[in-house]
Amino acid sequence: LVGTLIEWTLFRMAIGQGTRVVEETATIQGDPPKFDWPTIPNDSQTISTMLSFAIQLAAIGAVESVLTLQACNEITDTVPKISDSNQECFAQGLANLVCGLFRAMGGDAMIGQSTINIMNGARHRVSSTMSGVFMLLFTLILSPFISLLPIATLTGVLFMVVLSTFQWKTFIILRYGRLSDSAAIVLVTVVAVFTNLAIAIAAGIILSALVHAWDSGAHVETDVVVKDMIINGKRVNDVKYVHVRGSIFFSSTRKFINMFNIAEDPKTVILDFKDALIIDHSAVAAIQGLSHRYALAGKRIIIMNIQQKCIGRMQRTHGDKEKFHTQMSHHVADLESQRREEEEERETNVIGSPSSEPKDLQNLKMFETDVDGMDAELNKLIDNSADVQEVDSAKRSC
Repeated sequence: LVGTLIEWTLFRMAIGQGTRVVEETATIQGDPPKFDWPTIPNDSQTISTMLSFAIQLAAIGAVESVLTLQACNEITDTVPKISDSNQECFAQGLANLVCGLFRAMGGDAMIGQSTINIMNGARHRVSSTMSGVFMLLFTLILSPFISLLPIATLTGVLFMVVLSTFQWKTFIILRYGRLSDSAAIVLVTVVAVFTNLAIAIAAGIILSALVHAWDSGAHVETDVVVKDMIINGKRVNDVKYVHVRGSIFFSSTRKFINMFNIAEDPKTVILDFKDALIIDHSAVAAIQGLSHRYALAGKRIIIMNIQQKCIGRMQRTHGDKEKFHTQMSHHVADLESQRREEEEERETNVIGSPSSEPKDLQNLKMFETDVDGMDAELNKLIDNSADVQEVDSAKRSC
């Protein structure tokens, strides 16, 4: 309002030189929308073009709406909810569908208008409703007044929106953050400028996924111990026990394979996957390749403790299912654990089997007696009974 007054009083009346206004840029006057059912074309090329643009615009609108909602939550210090994002996207999709029936152009959440509303105290849905109502009034009734607004004042408003919504800590991330995070920020920014927001975000997600896969591949670790073990009831000396921890997939198979030395390893190697996940076919192929190379060297690999959700993947993609079943069917026990079990069994045999232990207090041996013995005990208690009186009664008798 102040900018408009300065424009039409100081610049145009006093100086005689004005700046460009909305009327000189484009007209915003319009008529009420009319219902018009769209004509569906029969040309396959036209339909494919429509679907292509529809998917791109829907992706851009959904992403921009979610980002706008996130920015509003940060300004108001509100805890975001997934249901809010779903509700926003569904409502805007329904509104865009109705707009198409009235020859109107679809849209999404506007970061500028949303930020202005919040900065002026808006906190509830009434603000967005009133914004839509006034936008309709400006188009149908108040368009002569809106045409007087200088473009410079609108530019200033947009600058204030940018200053309020821009994440200034981005420069700190670029300077002191991880190289991958800085590369993702730069990549998304550049691609968004030259293409659109949907392609930019897709490129950023792909780069972040590749970086995460590369980092996760370095988190595969093993605990290796050479000891004597019991395999299928027989003692086997010098068994290499490998406890694998982490996720094995295409990014970590190379590190997993390099942990083994077929020439120096003993004849029996046990792979314990209790704390490991076999994610993709690359992991299955790596395990299968190790088994094959050990077999060529006259050695064997025993696989144990594969998680249930990984067994199906192994069975579907393993080349030799019988060999895999054989590797999984061995009964393996630690020698020390076997000794402890034998000692516990011997102690149980000395004390008595658990089934013979009394389960109730009245079944204890100290309370066991026959009928004659019970009568004798009762008679003995009666004979040894004494005369018991209260203290006050004894004093009165004295």
